[in-house]
Amino acid sequence: METLALIESLDRDGQPRQILRVMQWPVRIGRAIDCDLVLDDPHVAAHHATLQMHEDGLHVVPATTVNGVRLGAAAIAPGSTAPLPASRTLTLGATTLRVRLASDALAPEQRFVDLHKHERRHAVTLSVLIALAALLQGFDQWLTTIPGTPSYAQVWTYIVAPVGLVLWCVAWAIGSMLFQHRFAFWPHLRVALTWLLLGVVTEIVASQLAFALSLPAIDKLGRIAFVVFMAMMLWHHMGLLLPKMRRTFGIAISSGVIVMGGLLMVARWVQQEPLVGDLYLGTISLPAVRVARPVSVDSFVKAAAPLEKTLSHWAKPGDDDEDEPESDED
Repeated sequence: METLALIESLDRDGQPRQILRVMQWPVRIGRAIDCDLVLDDPHVAAHHATLQMHEDGLHVVPATTVNGVRLGAAAIAPGSTAPLPASRTLTLGATTLRVRLASDALAPEQRFVDLHKHERRHAVTLSVLIALAALLQGFDQWLTTIPGTPSYAQVWTYIVAPVGLVLWCVAWAIGSMLFQHRFAFWPHLRVALTWLLLGVVTEIVASQLAFALSLPAIDKLGRIAFVVFMAMMLWHHMGLLLPKMRRTFGIAISSGVIVMGGLLMVARWVQQEPLVGDLYLGTISLPAVRVARPVSVDSFVKAAAPLEKTLSHWAKPGDDDEDEPESDED
């Protein structure tokens, strides 16, 4: 007999785990042994639904059940007849079914991607990123280490960041193992290193430009760019995990950054802090790279004069008295 259709029971990754060849219509679906398609799902009734072929296409007829039949987010009333959508997927209980008709056009053959070759092709890029990250970490430690610090403390400080990065990528690789069935540690490491380095280098360059031009706004833009790069890193991690939901993750991450950034700025405004960055520009750099002309002491004092009124308003009366030590007579 000619095969009219295939009914596939899909797992959580959308892969077929059970296939029924349809030789004739209608097709009865349920847990009962006399059904054409027997499902091992406790949320499916003995006789749950029937698929019928009409002149205008395939229809589903749900029986009177507890969990019913859903076409996407729409529930189908028992006893009614509903045409299957173009995707021809329906949900019975906790089981998703997909119907493929013999007349359906097949998608073109896709090129096979050898993941191991793909990762080896990016080995040079990954090695360069690791070397740059190591040099940047060493340079930062050289700037911030206090003279006389024990060697074991310097070594511990140097390995904390790499160990944290490895654990971060291992966690994402475990997620890839669950959803993509492969331990994608190296792709996640490449994503993390790329966006971390972009964020850190952008922040450093912005702070140096702010110092050279005496424009603190550039430093603030650098910090905003760092947050954007971290959001992009998270988006790419999620894209490796669930490629089909990249757009959804992009919208969710963007909304989260906007909402959390707005709440943080409101909190800083309430606490009388700058909305972005620190109150003062504290970048250490070489005087030779400074382009802005120096400001005289008189000009600086004159520009800071309006702060006196604000500081006097927020100062608590009696603070000086509380700070004075108690006399011997008291």
